[in-house]
Order: sequence, then structure tokens, then C-alpha cells
Amino acid sequence: MIIALAGRRIDAPDAEITRFPPENAELVRGRLLELFKNEAPSAMVSSAACGADLLALEAAGESGVRRHIILPFERGRFRETSVTDRPGDWGNLFDKICDEVETEGNLITLENFEDEAKAYSAVTREFLKKAESLRSSDGNIEEILAVIIWEGKAKDERDETAAFAEQAKAGNFVVKEILTK
Repeated sequence: MIIALAGRRIDAPDAEITRFPPENAELVRGRLLELFKNEAPSAMVSSAACGADLLALEAAGESGVRRHIILPFERGRFRETSVTDRPGDWGNLFDKICDEVETEGNLITLENFEDEAKAYSAVTREFLKKAESLRSSDGNIEEILAVIIWEGKAKDERDETAAFAEQAKAGNFVVKEILTK
């Protein structure tokens, strides 16, 4: 099985709506470890933002799952805009995991995107494409499981987690949700 994953970042301190409160990080991490134990995937594809992505990448590493990261743009810029801009020590975890994944040759950075919204949309589309390419890379046809880590509903029409879920369903992939609350 290959897991393609997208989900919420940890809430900002001034968030008006609670989607992924920092105090729920360990709860979600436990749910992810259970997922990896039950599904026994061979690989996982995600980005590396604070919250769902980094927790999943950490749990996958602990579970012996091969990790693939897709970033929308240069690593330092992504770290600044999607990792260290929220409470918690996400920067060190990001650096550690990205270093490990890059050493394995599994860190992909998309290029030619100045517009951040377009870059994030491109990454969302790439998760399932990469999972498809991994599906049969070793001669075995593996199932793809799309995992969405969120509170259960789209925040607006530009919600990339919801877009990922829609793309996965449209592609007839099995979709599993892990709630952040």
C-alpha cells in the first residue's frame, strides 16, 4: 500500500476557528502510528508543513515506511511560510526529516511558481501522481490510500486539504480521514 497524505497545519495562536489545536498533536500522532501499524504501507507521499504532515512523516519514519516529500518551492522559503510560523518546535523536526528524506533521494521541490496559491495547488495534485508512480515501481501493483487529516470540513473554496480529498475521490482512491479533534 502507498499512502498519499494531506492535512491541517497546527492552528495559529490567534486562530478564530479551531481546526488543529496544538494540544491535539499527540492525539493525532497516536492515530497516525495506529494507521501505519494497521495498514503497513510501503511508502508515504506528503508535504512537510507543521502539524499533520510532519507528524505523519515522523510516525512513518518510526514505522519503517519509505517517505517522499513534495515541497511547492525552495526548502528555506517553505520552512519560513509553512513550518516555523506556528507555535511549537516544528523547525527542528522539519530539518531532521527533510535531511533524512533528501539523503534517500525522496525530496522533490517544484519550481517555477512565484504565486504561492498556485504552488500549493500544484503540490496537492502531485501527491496522487507521485503515489501512482510508486504504486507499480517495484513490479507489484499496490493500493493507494488517500489520508486526510482534518477537522472534517472545508474551511473555504480554496481549501487544499478538501481539494486533495475531492481529487482522491474523483480518482476512485480509497479515502480515510483522521480527525484533529
